[in-house]
Parts: sequence; C-alpha cells; structure tokens
Amino acid sequence: MKLRRLLILLGIIGIVIVIATTLGHPTKVLHAFRSVRWYVVPMVLAIQLVSYYCNARYYEAFLRISDLKVPLRRLYETALGINFANQALPSGGVSGATYLAEALRDYHVPAGKAALAQLGRYGFTFLSFWAVLSAGFVMLFFTDDLNKVSVRLIVFLMFLILGTGLTLLLVFAERKRLEAILNPIVQSINTFGRRVLRRHHALIRDFQLGDFLDDFYRGYAELLHQKRHWGPLVGWTLAGNLAEIATVYSVFLGFGHPVNPGIVITGYALAIIVSITSIFTNGIGVYEAGMIGTFSALGVPFALSFAVTLVYRILDMGMFLPIGFFFYRRHLKERTA
Repeated sequence: MKLRRLLILLGIIGIVIVIATTLGHPTKVLHAFRSVRWYVVPMVLAIQLVSYYCNARYYEAFLRISDLKVPLRRLYETALGINFANQALPSGGVSGATYLAEALRDYHVPAGKAALAQLGRYGFTFLSFWAVLSAGFVMLFFTDDLNKVSVRLIVFLMFLILGTGLTLLLVFAERKRLEAILNPIVQSINTFGRRVLRRHHALIRDFQLGDFLDDFYRGYAELLHQKRHWGPLVGWTLAGNLAEIATVYSVFLGFGHPVNPGIVITGYALAIIVSITSIFTNGIGVYEAGMIGTFSALGVPFALSFAVTLVYRILDMGMFLPIGFFFYRRHLKERTA
C-alpha cells in the first residue's frame, strides 16, 4: 500500500471515530439542538469561515518571510485540510504539518519550512492567548464575575501557556535537541514501512532528514532576523483565536444566554490546553470536559454548559471535517499523480 493511500484510509477511519464519539449520546444531542435557535448554524458557519481565512493569511505572511508565494485560495483549502488532518489523525500536530508540506510542495515550499510554519502557528497562537486571556480577566473584573476561582484559573492558564512556550522554544531552538527527538521517531516510521507497507527502502532516509532540518533551521534563522514580520503573524493568529471564541459565544446566543465573554475566553483557552495533554485522542472527551468544567466553575449552569459545548463541537466538526477531508484527499491525490 502506498503511503498516501494509507494516509487517506487513516483519515476516513479517523473521521468515523470522531463522529461516532461525538454522537455517542443521540438523545442528548437531539435535546440540545431542539433548544437552540436556528440562526446559530449560519452564525457558526460564517465565523468559522473567517477563522480559516485568518489561518490562511497567517501562512501567507509566514511564507512571505522566505519570499515564497502561494495563492491565498490554495492556503485556504490547505487550512481546511489541516483541521481535518489534526482531528482525524491525532498526533500532536505532526499529521497537520506533514499534510501542509505535501499540499505546498508544488509551490516549492521545502518540507522543513512547512513544518516550521505549522509550529510557528502554534507558537504565535500561544503568544496571542496572553492578550486574549488578559482581556478576559478585565471583562470578568469589571462585571463583578471575578472570584477566587476565576483569578486562580486565569493565572494558572497564563503560566501554563508561558511554560509550554518556553519548553517548545528550548526543544526547537537547538538542532541537536530536535535531532535527538526525531531520530527514534524516524526509526519507528522506517520499521513500520518495512514490516507493514513492505517497502524495501527506508521511508525517510538520512539525507532526507538532513535536508529537512537544514530547511527548518534556515527558516528559523530567517524568522529570528525578520522580526518586523512578527506583527502580521501575531495579528492573524490573534484574529483566529477571536473568531474561535466568537463561535462559542454565538452558540450561547443561540440558546438565548449572552454570558460574559470573559467566561467564554477562559473556557475555550482551558479546553485547548487540556486537549494538548491527550494528543493521541486529539483531546476527544478531554476538550469537552475542560470547557464544560470551566463554564460551570465560572457560574454557568451545568445543563447550559453541556448543551453549548455539545452543539459547538457538533456544528464545528459536522460542517468542516467533511470539507477538510475533501481538500485533504484531493491534495494528496494530486501529489500521487
């Protein structure tokens, strides 16, 4: 079996698992959707389209640092495909970075720089979360919704984001550290290729890994020296974060409960962070539990917290995973051709 066919097959299996897990309680799902107003669907659709546009513009701004030009439409399609790859093939973002490299290869984007672009999106997203959480803290403070739980939770999230960012920086800043992590992974992939895919040669050869790291650290050096380009990178990731938060808030409006935006910000931030701790299940279950628990801790009734989170996740995945799979499959088949 060819590697790209295997990736497509795994994608199909992954999307079936995600949908089956999310719809594991059909009675609760039906009850939640009966309680929400109809206009929540076009609102979520419109805001999420803006979110993917922000992601595409981030990639455009990042690639511009290296004088690489990719049509915005291609980047928009790729952003949708990355969402599918990361959710259906949970691997801590590796599947998304791999797909990004494949989707942009015809535009002369080296795999190392594609991986750096994806890693950079996580880094700048974490950075922009500081601004978002600070705004949420202020909103809770000036509306008398700030209590000991809120203070401790927001401070904890901010320090957790800082710690995660510093850890990633320490790992990726030095080539030897990254090589020490990648070497056993590459060996496992090559073993899989020989035993399962019946490949006679290594899927990832030593010179390919070397070229990948050369491109990665060449792009990393360019990024450090081109700090004037950081503004758009932070700006587009910040806009993407705000669009995601607006999506959750629109679901609250659909239930007729306009809660404090600071509560939505905090719940969304915690859900993202706790989902990182379960990369091999893409946070399924953990993501929802984190969001529901945070909303409840900040004073939102549990029934409403559960219904909002369920409707948000189903609409988000139900509308955009199939679209993402379409572009994911099409781009991989283009590479095969």
